[in-house]
Amino acid sequence: MRRERGAQRAAPVLLNRMPPINVLLRNVSLAGQIGRYAIAISGERIVWVGPDRDASSWQSTATRVIDGSGMLALPGLTDCHFHLHNGARALGVLRLEDAQSVADLQARLAAYAAANPHLPWLIGRGWRYRLFSPDQLPDRRLLDAVVPDRPVLLTAFDGHTAWANTAALQIAGILNGAETGNPLSTVVLGADGLASGELREAPAMDLVRRCIPPPTEAELRDLLRRALRELAALGLTCVHNMDGDEAQRARYRELAAAGELTLRIRLPLSVSPGTDPHRITMWAADARRHPHPFIQTDAVKLFVDGVVEAKTALMLAPYADGSGECGVANYDPVEFVDLITRADAAGLQVCVHAIGDGGVRQTLDAFAAAQRTNGRRDARHLVEHAEIVDPADLPRFAALGVIASVQPVHVDFGIDQANPWWRLVGRQRLRYGFPWRDLLRAGARMALGSDWPVADPNPLRGMQVACTRGKLDFSSPESDFPDQRLTMAEALAGYTTWAAYAGFREHELGHLDAGYLADVILLDRDITVGPPDQIATAQVMLTMVGGKVVFTR
Repeated sequence: MRRERGAQRAAPVLLNRMPPINVLLRNVSLAGQIGRYAIAISGERIVWVGPDRDASSWQSTATRVIDGSGMLALPGLTDCHFHLHNGARALGVLRLEDAQSVADLQARLAAYAAANPHLPWLIGRGWRYRLFSPDQLPDRRLLDAVVPDRPVLLTAFDGHTAWANTAALQIAGILNGAETGNPLSTVVLGADGLASGELREAPAMDLVRRCIPPPTEAELRDLLRRALRELAALGLTCVHNMDGDEAQRARYRELAAAGELTLRIRLPLSVSPGTDPHRITMWAADARRHPHPFIQTDAVKLFVDGVVEAKTALMLAPYADGSGECGVANYDPVEFVDLITRADAAGLQVCVHAIGDGGVRQTLDAFAAAQRTNGRRDARHLVEHAEIVDPADLPRFAALGVIASVQPVHVDFGIDQANPWWRLVGRQRLRYGFPWRDLLRAGARMALGSDWPVADPNPLRGMQVACTRGKLDFSSPESDFPDQRLTMAEALAGYTTWAAYAGFREHELGHLDAGYLADVILLDRDITVGPPDQIATAQVMLTMVGGKVVFTR
């Protein structure tokens, strides 16, 4: 595979000339190369890549030969912003991504309730903010009209807002309103002074979620196995899972020990306001003691702000709705810097959710403060999302060695004028929305992902959107707004070489070369040629992780 910008190479693991070959992948094409090639795999690593005519010398009676039939071989794809646990759980609830109106959502909820009379709680996920007009909010009575006798909790597609009926609010004891103890989080009140049913951000949602009976460990593992099968079919061989904790760490290690983990997982620890700093130190020590080829835990994840749609993203200037609101930071500024500085000092990579331009600036300021305190190192800290970046902050990414971790499919939320993102950001800031090309031009490194279950986890769709997105200015086809699209080579690198760099694994992932881990996928056609608006129509025909086939179509 051709080497792309941002993918510096460390020396691969050296292997003997003729080790026992477990798998020989023959008759494949390689991106940017003419002719047919073969890939020899010994154990979990590639030992040779060369012309198919020379492959027979690597073959023995014990070798499994796979005929690629001329299909495109690529390194396994890495999603750099993922929620495996939440995504797996979402597979077992009512899905509302396709609901076209409040009435449509009500009909889907009514059908789900009728089909599941045994469920004590009705849980759903995926509704879009576009269901509501600017002067309308999610209201508990709209859900009561469909399900008055059982508690209902429906989470928005982005996971930052939930919608509860009266029964759920009563069980949680918050119908009369409640304080969350977090400035970012709100139990929205109606005109009657009672909770309206809209819950913004995790602390408010948790007031209800803590009342829901959790799934059993057996149920969780079944959902995870289902998720792993679906993700393997998409060509995903590694994810950076952005909501880690000790329970997930133990669960994934047990699945790996049992040979059931078909996906490499980078698992940052979730750090919230009030987190005991000692927990960060313990997490770092555990990561050093337990290195694992499938589970990396040498990182932490923080949220500096929320999302534009709920007006919880932190802005440098007020939202464009005339409210005068700028959003609010999730942390006390001193605590935010202290937690990042402690994690940096412990040798951990720091990933920070920052969507608003104010949140991005505060995050970069905190990274700079940590660097002044601890000294500069190859930390590769990440700003997750970076949806709106003030032009003055663009060069700071490269100056601080910070990676922009972006999710191409999220731009659909900004382009959709029925979604409040476009209206709340306002025209003046629109030109700074999803500034991928501006970031690259300023020297920033980048990694791509999906934010599943917020968005479609299909990496081919992510590549397609990255290459074909429109401008955020719809007033004229001749708009002077910058073209922020990526090239096909850049989009592919975002899920391979750039992603490997973001996970400190550029020496063993992201390339099809001798010494690299045998994470390989086959596509039914070459997506690097042809129209970019057809990338997502390609199909993954085979997925291999560490030399083991985990999916075939």
